[in-house]
Amino acid sequence: MGKIRDDIVESILSRARIEEVVGDFVQLKRKGARYVGLCPFHDDRHVGNFSVYPKKNVFKCFACDVKGDSVAFIRMKENLSFSDAIRWLGKKYNIETDMEDFNYTPPTPVPAPPPLPTLVLPSKYVNSRRDLTDDNFVKFLRALPWDGAARQRIDGVLEAYRVGHSKYGHTIWWQIDEDYQVRTGKMMLYKTDGHRDKQSPHNFDWIHKSLERKGMVDLDTYEMRQCYFGQHLLKVFPKAEINVVESEKTAVIMSIAYGCPEHQIWVACGGLTFITQERLEPFIKTGRYITLFPDRDGRPQWKDKLDTIDYKKLRYNDEFVTKYWVPEDGEKADIADIIVRWVMQGKRRTAIETYEEMKEKSLALRLLDEKLGTKPVEQ
Repeated sequence: MGKIRDDIVESILSRARIEEVVGDFVQLKRKGARYVGLCPFHDDRHVGNFSVYPKKNVFKCFACDVKGDSVAFIRMKENLSFSDAIRWLGKKYNIETDMEDFNYTPPTPVPAPPPLPTLVLPSKYVNSRRDLTDDNFVKFLRALPWDGAARQRIDGVLEAYRVGHSKYGHTIWWQIDEDYQVRTGKMMLYKTDGHRDKQSPHNFDWIHKSLERKGMVDLDTYEMRQCYFGQHLLKVFPKAEINVVESEKTAVIMSIAYGCPEHQIWVACGGLTFITQERLEPFIKTGRYITLFPDRDGRPQWKDKLDTIDYKKLRYNDEFVTKYWVPEDGEKADIADIIVRWVMQGKRRTAIETYEEMKEKSLALRLLDEKLGTKPVEQ
């Protein structure tokens, strides 16, 4: 077969989207900025090994290490030469390549694999890692000049969130769902000043990954599905409104600073992009008010969530990082940094009203609720 003209090759390469090409053979699921699925090049049973990156227009399997662009995928999947892979893609996108006869049969999409059961860890792992005596983050908390009421809340907050400590020095932020099932634990090293120790080796890990390395968890037969830090408090405090922050550290500090868990609980989504309809669903089902409290660098993304998440009682509050932020906090300051500054300066913390308290003072809000029909679900 002859050589295909360069301009035709370029046209096909610019038209071929990796997610469309791979999607002809693999059931893909959106996960943030990428797609994941089962690798077609080995006996893969764990969704997540195989990733497709639309922005870079490439794929990669982290288990068998195959990678490349659309042409590389078709060459390997259909056992074709480069020229025939271009002809295959030309047929798919209705772009004429040359006069050579090429047999193209559209692939039959692979049926979606059945979902793996959710990984649930024994609660003994949580209970066996509760000694916080040598935990740097907890030492930092206790060293802050809290007022009397806040200081008395420290132990109760650490207990309520089941904060743990690893034998390697990590603070463990357990992810326990609304049914008290332990999903995993995020392990982070902190310095004595309360900031992450990012220079130390192994400063971050996951409990499920640690157990997998020890042969105690098989992630080929179970799927680890994250939940929010503090999600188990939904049933502990069945009437409380829900305040969502980004980091686990912030959720703990806000709970110590403001208390009142029977009225409002603080949960951490764990990442800038983790405010999604799916992850908020357990909270939405309760019918309660949910308020997003973004860090300074998360304001645009989190505010946009009000339009993408279908829930009338979702609110947004960026006062901490706009009204109370000062330049010395730094551009990447989070809410916890501001609260710690207040505590260190002996300042009185501003009160955070629940939505119900705001309605008591505002006829407009009461009328709006009546109009929208946002009556809380009975617990």
